[in-house]
Formats: sequence, C-alpha cells, structure tokens
Amino acid sequence: MAEAIGIRMDTDFLQKVDTISKEEGTDRSTILRKLLNKGFHEFMKEKAKEKYVQGKITLSAAAKVAGLTIWEMQEFLVSEGYKSDYSIKDLEEDMAVFERIKKR
Repeated sequence: MAEAIGIRMDTDFLQKVDTISKEEGTDRSTILRKLLNKGFHEFMKEKAKEKYVQGKITLSAAAKVAGLTIWEMQEFLVSEGYKSDYSIKDLEEDMAVFERIKKR
C-alpha cells in the first residue's frame, strides 16, 4: 500500500523534475517516484559493494542486499573497478577440492 509523505525540495530541482514530467507526458509525482526508486537501487548497490569490498559480507549476500543476481553483482563490481584477489591458484585448489568431493 502506498503512503503519502511530505518533503521539502529545492525549487531548481523541482523545475527540472517538471521539465522531465512534461517531456514524459506524466505528472511530477510519477517522476519523483521513479527518481526515488532508481536512487534507492543505486544506493543499495553502493552499500552492498562497500560491505563486500570491506570483507563484511559475501558476494551472495552483497547480491541479495543490492537486489541483483550474483552474476549481476560481479559485473557491477568489475564496472566499479573492483579487482578480486582470487587467483588461478585459488581456482585450481577449489577445483581439486571439488574433484575429491565428487569422487566420494
């Protein structure tokens, strides 16, 4: 259920929102909701990235916080310049463990 709220916004910003609403053929409230929604999602992606980079959460947890799949989260991290310290050696070790488990 939607809930009405009241907030104060800068006049210049609202004029820009009004320009967009005219271009889009919609009302100010709809544009503001879209902007808030988009901003919220971007904020959550950034928050998830920060926690992941700091080692506070796993990749899967970061993806969940961000509302993304693990693959999308990886793509986002790479696009933000994050470089993993996961090496070929780590991969080889993980694959060896997988092979041992598979033979059981």
